[in-house]
Amino acid sequence: MSQSLVNVLWFPKPYLHSPVDDLESFYYTAQWAVAFGNGGSGKKHDGDGVREFREMISGDKRLLAVGDIRNTHHDVWEEEEYGAFFVNSTALLHPWLEKLEDLRTDWRSLAAQTKKLKNTNTKEHLADNFLVYGYRGVAEYFELLHQHGGSLGRAV
Repeated sequence: MSQSLVNVLWFPKPYLHSPVDDLESFYYTAQWAVAFGNGGSGKKHDGDGVREFREMISGDKRLLAVGDIRNTHHDVWEEEEYGAFFVNSTALLHPWLEKLEDLRTDWRSLAAQTKKLKNTNTKEHLADNFLVYGYRGVAEYFELLHQHGGSLGRAV
């Protein structure tokens, strides 16, 4: 689940589900697969670093794992410790996270502007833009996958 949806579960308040929530959920699923998968190599790496990362994303410290991806340049991760697929995948996860953060900022701005519109069906306006932002997020993901897919292929 997106962090915004998790926050609403803990601290209930009105919240407008966005396409970014769905895309962020997909990001977390990919991050989990990178940490727990063997990348097609048949060998699951089990170094201390990757075990700690797995504990963070499967426990209540998921935001620490996201911070690691955000703040650590992909060439710092060690293949011996994390495995080639994990290391190569961070080159995709880092910019993807940045794209999602930009998309969320833009969505929030749109939602705030929509509230101020006069003579507009705000639900319809946001529903139309839900698709626009959803497609934008998917397109950005595939652009990144195209850019970094070669390094992912070498890891398997």
